[in-house]
Amino acid sequence: MNVTKIAKLLPALGLACMVSLPAMAQTATAPAAATTAAPAAPAASGTMAPAPAAAPAAAKPAKAKHTSHAALPANEQFTTLEAATSHCPSDTVEWTALGHSKSYHASTSKLYGKTKHGAYACKSDLDAAGFHQAKN
Repeated sequence: MNVTKIAKLLPALGLACMVSLPAMAQTATAPAAATTAAPAAPAASGTMAPAPAAAPAAAKPAKAKHTSHAALPANEQFTTLEAATSHCPSDTVEWTALGHSKSYHASTSKLYGKTKHGAYACKSDLDAAGFHQAKN
């Protein structure tokens, strides 16, 4: 077979591989524990007894999604400035974005009350939950 014939077959071979990949991805593979199991002892009647079902492999626990707003209890998050002020009348009310940065914004910040997912909270509650003041 010469080079030109091989070059003509390559596109067809590539198409065949692309068509067979989804079919191969859908096939299930046997668990490793089932393939290494010892054969069952013969039954008294001379027939083979069915092999005991292998225990399913222990699945890795799903990694919990990190949400820092869990560090700030829901009863300390407020949607309005008035509600936060009434909760802590002698403390400063700050705005936190409840994101992964765990930072809060003072009332002089341009982001105060402006982020999409945020809440008003008392400064002492934020400090106790591990939040810090933003650098802006």
